[in-house]
Amino acid sequence: MHEFPRDELVDWIDPSLVPDGVRVGFTSRAGGTSAGDHASLNLGFHVDDVPHDVSANRDLVQREVGAELTWMVQVHGNTVAHASAARTGRRGYLGVGEADAVIVESGESAAVMVADCVPLIVVAADGSRAAAVHVGRAGYDLGIAHAVHDELGDDAIAFLGPSICGQCYEVGEELAREVDERWPGTAVTTRWGTPGLAIAGGLERQLRGRGVRTHRSSICTYESKRHYSHRRATHEGRKTGRFIGLVQIK
Repeated sequence: MHEFPRDELVDWIDPSLVPDGVRVGFTSRAGGTSAGDHASLNLGFHVDDVPHDVSANRDLVQREVGAELTWMVQVHGNTVAHASAARTGRRGYLGVGEADAVIVESGESAAVMVADCVPLIVVAADGSRAAAVHVGRAGYDLGIAHAVHDELGDDAIAFLGPSICGQCYEVGEELAREVDERWPGTAVTTRWGTPGLAIAGGLERQLRGRGVRTHRSSICTYESKRHYSHRRATHEGRKTGRFIGLVQIK
């Protein structure tokens, strides 16, 4: 387990853990302009927040990063896009359209939005390429981590940011059984004694099975009030925002 230190708007990973010239970090919900259920650093336009506030939040983060981020329209699939193909969208931000992973190279940066799913950053050991990856239950089951690893090559390092833990991710018994048949060890029992899925733990096994070195946050988004959690908000009858994992190759 690896705790990520706090540094302004972005919790930057210890530079000693990443290749030279690469930065990896994760935001929380602190430090932005959004109000109410979305307070305060919501970075998603699609969650019924005030668009002006979302733009202000994205601009704050991009100023701290010192570069434009490439964004995805995440669809819980296993499509891998490339930041080199990004275009400026109607809201003024770079985007690659529908995808759940985006590959970056020198001079490029990318973000993955989450609020319980795993924000996965995979970096080639030589620092030449990296990927921001959205790993929800569907993407995990479809093996998106394998698709990204195929793109980046064998020698890689992965950083798994804050996500919902297996003890808090309750699913139906049939779904838990089906996923566990494909990826043994994913099914768990929740704190309520019901079937659950430990996606982050399973994802780490997928990566390590391919020889990828991993660093995983111990933070559960459902339990952490410092992070957005779609499931917690749903249980409370509220809306919520999105935080990001990001990678930059200078």
